Parts: sequence; C-alpha cells; structure tokens
Amino acid sequence: MAGEFETPSISLTGNIAAQVLDSGASPSHIIKAGDPWAVDVQWEMTGPNWHMVAGTWHVHLNLESIGPGRDLSLVDFADPNCQNQALPSADGKYTCRFDVPGSVINTGMVQHESLPMKLVVLLTYVDPLGHRGPIAAYWEGPIVQFYEDHP
Repeated sequence: MAGEFETPSISLTGNIAAQVLDSGASPSHIIKAGDPWAVDVQWEMTGPNWHMVAGTWHVHLNLESIGPGRDLSLVDFADPNCQNQALPSADGKYTCRFDVPGSVINTGMVQHESLPMKLVVLLTYVDPLGHRGPIAAYWEGPIVQFYEDHP
C-alpha cells in the first residue's frame, strides 16, 4: 500500500536594492572619471517557506550606455559573496559588494564633459544540481554620471 506525503505550498517574495558609493564611501550618482567607486547590493527572500530553497545566488552588475559608448559588465569587480553565495541564509538576507577601480571609467571615455550610464543589477539562482532556476531579480538603478575634471 503506497502512501502520500504532504508538501507545503510555496509562497516566496523578495526584494533587491543597491547603492552607489563614491571613492569616499558616500552615496552618490555623480562620480569623477578615474576615481574608484563601489556598489553595495542587498536582497532578501521572504515567505512561509523561504528557508526551504537551497542553491546559490549569482549577482552581476552592468552599466548601460546612454548615448555613444559601450555597455560594461562589472562582474570582475565583485567580492566573493557575489558569486555562488549559498542559500538559505540564517535570516533570508544577502549582500555583496562591487569595488570598481578608477581605470574602468577613465577620462578618455568621457566626451562632452560627462558620461551618463544606467546601472543595472541582475540576480540569478542556481539549484543544488547546477540548474538555473526561475527565481531571479533585477534592480534598475539610477543614471550614474561620470565627469571629467579639467580646467
């Protein structure tokens, strides 16, 4: 005689946010070209069974060109917590940081005294077997303006 077992209904919600920091670690959307800067990313998964989801998170940071110029992937500047971050965490909250060196946006890239770029954070999920799952998020951030300081 075969029996059945109960499974909970899964209800998950989440949120994601990020903050741009200038070289002085102050929140800013206007950064001097050639200066280092950073992005702190925070996200959270909630719901009655959030702790039952296992796998890893992968976070990517992109700058999208507004006007002439190329888009940039900033994944190479992620701290180790941004890739393969295990879940669940103790409280369903997660963080990672991207430290971007000044050489990424240099003065040679800034035309017409400023370079506006849109910041986008992408979050993806990989299950314990290595399959990409349907849990994902993105944060479409502010326009970050890089300026060239010349007399």
